Amino acid sequence: MTNLEVLPTARLRPYVQLIWCFELDSPTELCSPERIAPDGVVELVFHFRDPMKIRFAGEEAAIQPRSSAVTLTRRFVEICPRGSTGFLSVRFRPWGAHHFLSLPVSELADRLVPAEDLWGAASRELEERLAAATTTASRVALVEEFLIGRLQINHTAQVEPLVRAVWRRGGDIRVAELCAEHGLTERTIERMFATAVGMPPKSFIRLTRFLHACSKLRSGAWTSLTRLAHDCGYYDQAHFVADVKAFSGMTPRELVGTPVFSFLEPG
Repeated sequence: MTNLEVLPTARLRPYVQLIWCFELDSPTELCSPERIAPDGVVELVFHFRDPMKIRFAGEEAAIQPRSSAVTLTRRFVEICPRGSTGFLSVRFRPWGAHHFLSLPVSELADRLVPAEDLWGAASRELEERLAAATTTASRVALVEEFLIGRLQINHTAQVEPLVRAVWRRGGDIRVAELCAEHGLTERTIERMFATAVGMPPKSFIRLTRFLHACSKLRSGAWTSLTRLAHDCGYYDQAHFVADVKAFSGMTPRELVGTPVFSFLEPG
């Protein structure tokens, strides 16, 4: 099994957090299915071997397209290999994917969108080139070349400072505070988040608070769920437990012992 995280080239680094390279010769090497919690980040996946199965919470499993984009904002997914697996996953920063798309990120939320629907024949050509490539480095170079060719510096939704403000507070902030700190109206912030992040600011705040709390939960740096909930900005333990169940489908104590992947990082 190959599991490698690659920093993107400098040209892409303001928009892309990392490129995840994964190869698996046999599905028996991986305990499946693997659950992925919502993180609000657009992920662009290019398979060069057998596409994996994917199941959104509340739906039946389906085979992934050879290349696709997905943003998880409210519900988890489970993925499961079908055979010899190999893919590259582009993990955008929350504001990053907007600069490569011709549609609002909100139209990608909580569903799988084939890359062909976003970029047409260019994505099919990339799929063929990735399948023919023989090294991880060459595949990464192909994906970076593809993205650079579609990069559009969009100055209409400079949402990065707002996202970072939410991160700094671990989601313990209100939309009204964001408006006051950045001199923007609530309507303007709503529009910016919908276009560039794919969800309302209130939803992003809630998701960030959940991820911040889960990070503390799984680190073991807590003495009681009630204290943890209060420290992370929840009104009480019941609200924290409700969020954990809503986003991960588990209780907090189940989540501690289960490998649930999430890549949201304030970097």
